[in-house]
Amino acid sequence: MTRFIKYHPRSNTYVIEKRAFLEEDLTLDGNVIVGPEVKFWKNLTVSGRLELGKGSIVQGNVKAGSAIICAAAKVLGNIETVSELVLLDRARINIAVCGGDIRVRPGCSLGSVKAGGTLELVGKVAVKRVEPLTKVIIRAEK
Repeated sequence: MTRFIKYHPRSNTYVIEKRAFLEEDLTLDGNVIVGPEVKFWKNLTVSGRLELGKGSIVQGNVKAGSAIICAAAKVLGNIETVSELVLLDRARINIAVCGGDIRVRPGCSLGSVKAGGTLELVGKVAVKRVEPLTKVIIRAEK
């Protein structure tokens, strides 16, 4: 498993190489950059900032301090972030919970969303359910 992961001590960042596949739960203390098309068969837990690479898939749940879910990436379980969550074009999430703001780009689909801050939807976005007390802002694509 660790052969796919490199660590950069100065920035406390782990880098997972592209097209890796990880079969076990993964917990990393620090920031994590995930390459494109990485497959996680179970859960991913990150204490800092997570960048989930383009076209990556997480079969389980994701927990992170903050997260950017890149284009066409999928989280089939739930994602929970403390401060911020950004979904780039065509990302797919089952359930998203964030203590802060959530920004969603065009083409994304979400099952359920709950934001402690603001939920910003840009362009055409599919959201099945927005939890009560979530403030929503809808913008046209620029």
